[in-house]
Amino acid sequence: MSEFVTIALLVGVSAFALRSWLVLRHSKSEYYRLDFSLQHERYSNRLTVDFMHAVKRSLETGEAQEVTKDTVFRSILFTAIRGTRAMSACIFRLNEDDAFEPIARAGLFPLLGGYPARFRGASRVGLIRAHFEKTIYAKDAPCFAEALRSGTATLVRAFPLAPGNFVPDDPPAVPRDVIVAPVFLSGKLIGVIAVANPRHRGRFTPSEIKLADLLAQQAGMALQMRTLLAVRAEKQRLDFELGIAASIQKMLLPRYIPQAHSIDIATTYRPAQTVGGDLYDVFDLGGGRIAAIVADVSGHGVSAALLMAICRTNFHRIAPTSISAADLLRRLDRVMAHSFSRGKFLTAVCAFLDTQRNTLSLARAGHERPLLLSNNDPATGTPLREPKLEFLDSGGLAVGLTKPEIFDAAIAEISRPYFRNDALILYTDGLTEERGADGEEFGSERLARVVRRMHGENARRINDAIIAELSAFSGKTEFSDDLTLVAIRAT
Repeated sequence: MSEFVTIALLVGVSAFALRSWLVLRHSKSEYYRLDFSLQHERYSNRLTVDFMHAVKRSLETGEAQEVTKDTVFRSILFTAIRGTRAMSACIFRLNEDDAFEPIARAGLFPLLGGYPARFRGASRVGLIRAHFEKTIYAKDAPCFAEALRSGTATLVRAFPLAPGNFVPDDPPAVPRDVIVAPVFLSGKLIGVIAVANPRHRGRFTPSEIKLADLLAQQAGMALQMRTLLAVRAEKQRLDFELGIAASIQKMLLPRYIPQAHSIDIATTYRPAQTVGGDLYDVFDLGGGRIAAIVADVSGHGVSAALLMAICRTNFHRIAPTSISAADLLRRLDRVMAHSFSRGKFLTAVCAFLDTQRNTLSLARAGHERPLLLSNNDPATGTPLREPKLEFLDSGGLAVGLTKPEIFDAAIAEISRPYFRNDALILYTDGLTEERGADGEEFGSERLARVVRRMHGENARRINDAIIAELSAFSGKTEFSDDLTLVAIRAT
């Protein structure tokens, strides 16, 4: 009996010990599993942070315009493969046809619908060739459907073959486990990231799926950063080129305004953009004669500035041999006839001043009417009790608008005596058409009032007073259109 009790006691103790050992072993196994999971979670988080740091460094390295999408794609693929321990990865773009198109790969990412029959029996190099054909997947393809429906990373293990396709024997080319994670940019689906087949030949774990999802979110942010940076880089490039164009345009404007005996000239030029389409120039013709021109090319920006440069070059070539203001404009129209595209034209006003004969001759090519402030009687030259204001109106069509023979017939020239203290104001429509807060235009009447008020002042003070009045009227110092102003006063 005692022997039976002893045996039973030993069996019980053994069973208890075995059970305790099994529980301890299970606890240790669970502990190691949880510890591994925790370590992998930390590793995944570190990878994600490292990915964003790598993207940030790549975006900040060198010139901004050198940052390409390939730089971002390489970082995405490297992090995806390293973090999920996958054999391969692929980035798909949602193209204009609303289908997924592969745009970047790392490793032999399998074709999810199988390989075309012509590659049957091909080597791995042959299978790689199949990838260069860029197999397109429909947006509703089974391998993407669940991920797009849920909006998060999804594990896919079913891959229906497309008609006539086959699955090769090469293990990396066979889709077994694939994580598909949608990528969004500003809330809009732009593609997916897919990783295929764990290197350990097991299954992807939940933490690896979570990492793929987190990576897809960060990839969307990285691509958005790259897009914003590319836009900024393009703006910087355009600003730089416009700056060069503005510098060239300033070089084309006259640096020296000839101040003939008894003539005071002041100029003001304000482009609405970095470069403008207005032109002014003053040319010494010799013998006490001066030619002044103000012109306005239709439109704004670089194209208008280029036409302005062509016009100025031709003006300098034509002016020395022109016999009158009308002759200069007729010749300018002929040489500029082929410089204008459809809908483009140039308005201009040209004045010839003869300081020996005290005469002013003027012609307009569809331009704003010049304003003449006269202090003397045109017939006798005796001073007037009150200065007389007159808008000089002469016929003419814009340069480049019609055939030369029609332009020649339309141009008319007017002549006036030009005495001491008389002032001629040439300007572009950027002055008179500038609007105030209520939408009303500055207009010619306001211009006339300012000029009358500045009677007896020099040319620079007249210009400054006009600009100050315009700024007060519009409430702005930068105006809506190119603005050019030339004041010529007899002293």
